[in-house]
Amino acid sequence: MTSVRLLKNGVEAFPAMFFAMDGATTSIALEMYIVSDDDTGREFRAHLISAALRGVQVRVLVDSWGSLNLPDSFWDELRAAGGSVRWFRPLTKGFLPFRNHRKLLLVDDLIAFLGGLNISDEYFRGAAGRLPWRDNMLEISGPEVSRLRRSFSRMWTLAESPLRRLIPRLRRDYPTRGSADGSVRFLESGPENPMRPVRRAYRQVVQNAVTSIDLAMGYFYPYGRMLRALKRAVRRGVRVRLMVPLHTDVPISRWAARGLYGRLLRAGVEVWEYTPSMMHSKLAIADDTVIAGSANLDIRSGRINYELVAMVSDPALAAHARADFEADLAQSVRIQIDEWRNRSFVQKLKERFSYYVLARFDIFVARREMKKRMR
Repeated sequence: MTSVRLLKNGVEAFPAMFFAMDGATTSIALEMYIVSDDDTGREFRAHLISAALRGVQVRVLVDSWGSLNLPDSFWDELRAAGGSVRWFRPLTKGFLPFRNHRKLLLVDDLIAFLGGLNISDEYFRGAAGRLPWRDNMLEISGPEVSRLRRSFSRMWTLAESPLRRLIPRLRRDYPTRGSADGSVRFLESGPENPMRPVRRAYRQVVQNAVTSIDLAMGYFYPYGRMLRALKRAVRRGVRVRLMVPLHTDVPISRWAARGLYGRLLRAGVEVWEYTPSMMHSKLAIADDTVIAGSANLDIRSGRINYELVAMVSDPALAAHARADFEADLAQSVRIQIDEWRNRSFVQKLKERFSYYVLARFDIFVARREMKKRMR
């Protein structure tokens, strides 16, 4: 029987991950976009080292761009304890556009944590006196979790491999894996997979929604088909609410998102900006279905990054997630169409330029790099 818990913020997620690692008996696999050399990073490393000293197989896969400021020597003590560390596509070997944005902790092939949290102070106790970032992790336990071992092993091999065009009919195991009762599906995407299963999963839940769709997205500048799907949902009578951050670590992404507000507001979508801290969530709740993981509703997550999400059909989990969403709305400001229309010319210019860079130029560069390196 597979069970799923939605963990709110680092204050719930990190203690749960520490507890799981301390109880590991056979293996720990960690896949992370950002690991920082700060209190949180060092505490997490200490649990990995302790497991390795007990004889647990520990493998760590870190993205070389996301963790650009992390020295390789950070992992020396783990290596000395018997752990293995690999950098995903080191920058010295190229492949800059194609990053491993996945966040996964797999313990004994029985417990998995996946979501949006990276390993740094921003996600746990806060950094520089600021509040911790708003984010989620799913804790999934049960025998079906073992299927993620193959997913991690695939990424471990890809870390130092050239790009290869995936042929879907020969790799039917790649797009999805699910629990025996059909309540949980794991979906992974990457630039080599033309099927883009994560992007399709988001669109599927939007198209199938009957009552409500709630989206909490740290970065939001989706492709056109998703925007049209959200508008059609409103026309069907579905209540659609979008929550994005007021404060962000990537200002250009906020301007790109704001440039889309008009289309959404005119269609009847409610748009809210979360105010207390950076809202880094990647969460979709559509009726009784929840999607959570590493993928934002943006073009980079849909086409360029390697991503991993879980799609869970569970009324109790959806109710829990929606209660958290309502609590976050109470700390958010709703965007009104008249206010948005009266924004300055400079703001409009920033929006257009930002969307062009993220939704057009980024894709152009990635396509050129893929043509150069695909073999």
